[in-house]
Parts: sequence; structure tokens; C-alpha cells
Amino acid sequence: MYYANKILLYCFLLLALSLVMVFSASGVYGIDLAGRADIFAIRQFFYIIGFVCAVFFTSRAPLKLMYRFSKPVMLLLILLLGALLIPGVGTCYNKACRWYILPGGLHFQPAEFAKVFWTVYLADALVRRREKLSNFRQGILFYTVIMSIIAACILMEPDFGNAVLLAFVTVVMLMASNVPWRHFFVYLLVGILVFYFFVYKVDYRWNRIIATYNPWESPQKEGYQIIQSWIAIGSGGILGQGLGNGFQKLRFLPEPFTDFIFSITAHELGFIGLVAILVLYGLLFYTFFQVIGHIRDLRNELLAIGLFALLVVQVLSNCAVVVGILPTKGLPLPFMSYGGSHLVASGVIIGLWLRIIREEMGEEGAHD
Repeated sequence: MYYANKILLYCFLLLALSLVMVFSASGVYGIDLAGRADIFAIRQFFYIIGFVCAVFFTSRAPLKLMYRFSKPVMLLLILLLGALLIPGVGTCYNKACRWYILPGGLHFQPAEFAKVFWTVYLADALVRRREKLSNFRQGILFYTVIMSIIAACILMEPDFGNAVLLAFVTVVMLMASNVPWRHFFVYLLVGILVFYFFVYKVDYRWNRIIATYNPWESPQKEGYQIIQSWIAIGSGGILGQGLGNGFQKLRFLPEPFTDFIFSITAHELGFIGLVAILVLYGLLFYTFFQVIGHIRDLRNELLAIGLFALLVVQVLSNCAVVVGILPTKGLPLPFMSYGGSHLVASGVIIGLWLRIIREEMGEEGAHD
């Protein structure tokens, strides 16, 4: 189909570039870990296979089936998120306990999948209770409480970025459901309280915000990462240092092949490389926007809007972090950053998009 083929083309171009950049940016870390420079690139290749499998199976599952099973899947994910808060259950990295270790040494991060299946569940729930949405207590209070529980579990891992993203997508979907504006004052109040207790009152998060806009006050602590990101982007110039020739990946810029892969791309491929990536994202999101205009079923439309917001906000947030507009939040760059959970979860998102196209447009999209 026309739209489906375009979506797949843009995704696989980004994934191909991801494989190249992960290989380039992770060599030093791979040698330290396993004595070989390509270890992370090999893993990324298998994660991409996981992405393909997720797209394949999700795109063949009827949306009615996805809506039906979203409730038990969300219950399972909530239990997994809650269990991570028990000392010794999950695996920790940089003081964040977000992962389970699966057979074969694979890392599973429930928060990445919770975002996706919450979107599926909420789209179905908002349509089922459409007539009650004008009443906060009868319409959306229950879902607000459930979202708050999920966000709280994610926040305590700690993972502030994904918790905020989950809340943001929820608000977007509620707005798309024509929920009365007065209900959003509750979300505004909760947002203020969360900011006060989990940002302003938490020293390292507040210092990170201060350092984002004045990193030179702590160039060796909170401001270090953004300064190194600026150096990477600025030294890339128009054409870059050349693929594989960048120096910022040599343990100057932390997380060079995960959260800050955008900076390393700018460093080695220059402004032209960044434009290429942004154009691919722009084309992908424009295609999503075109598909939304063809959707007739309200449930599928809400799902598409939620999935659209999920990807767009992650891309914009990651780009804003690496250039110093937003404080670091640990959100990967979709289709580009190294990592299994977020790539497979992204595969589920793309599979859902393909299924929406198949059910809403059939073969019409092939000739649009």
C-alpha cells in the first residue's frame, strides 16, 4: 500500500543510518566490554530484527483483538513496573532500575511497552465511555488514576522523561476526545505538584535544569554533558569530521550511541547529516498526518493520534535535549538510538500504524 510502503521506507532508512552510527560511536565501549569494536552494532542488528518481527506480527493482528487484550497486557506491565521498585528484582544502570534481564542477556524495559499499550487501551476506553466524558468522576477519573499509578511507577525507577511522556500523550488523547476543558485543571494541578516535589525538591533534577541554561557554572558536573554535546555538534560543521573520525565518542560525550547519537551524527556527518535525519522524520510524520485524515473510526483515530504524539514528542524532546533547549531526560531517539526495548516497542507502534492503514484504507492507499 502507498502509505504503508512510505512509512516502512522512511523507518528502514533511519534504521540503516542507526546501524552505521551505532557502529561508529560505540567502538571504544565495545572494546572495553568485550574486546571487539562491533559488539554493540551486532546487538543493534539483532534489535532491528526484533523491530521487524514486531512490525510483522502487530500489523497482522486485528485492531479489535489489540483493543480487547490491551487491558490484561496493561495489567501485566503495571505489575512488572511495580516489581522493579522492589530492591534486587530489576537491573540497575547509573542508579536507575528500569530493566529485567531476559534469557540470553537481553534487557527488557517495561516502561517502553507501557507507553504503547496504554495508548491502545486508552483509545478503546475513551470511545466506550464517550457519553460520560463530560463528567470527570464517571468519565475519566478511573483512567486518570490508572495513568497516575503507571507514571508514578516509572517516575520512581527513576525515569522522569517517560513518565512525563505518558502523561502528555494521555492529555493529547483526552483533548482529541473533546473532553471539557475544565477537566484539564486537575492535570494542571497534578503537573504543578509533580514539578514541585519531583523536580524542584530533588536536587539533581533541579541542578540539571539550571545547568541546561547555564552549563558553565558546573562544567565538570551537571553541565558537562550538554557542553560536550555542543562541542560535538559545533565541531561537525557543514560536512562533519567524517564517518568514524569523530573524537567526542572517545569518552568525552557520555551516552554517544544511545541518548546522544544525534550529537555524534552531527559531529561526524555534519549539518548535512542532521538535515537528512530531520527530513526523514519530517516525511514520516507527514505521512502519519495524511493517514489520520483518512481514518473514519473514532477509536482508530484516537489510537493514531496517540501514536503520532508518542513518536513526535520523543523525537522533538531528544533533539531539544542535545542542543540544550531541554534538560536531559533519558529519552532515546526513535529508530536511531541503540537499545532493544525501545526499538521493539517502536516496531509495535509502526505495526499498529500499518494495521490502521489496512483496516481504514484497504487498497485505496496504494493509488492515493
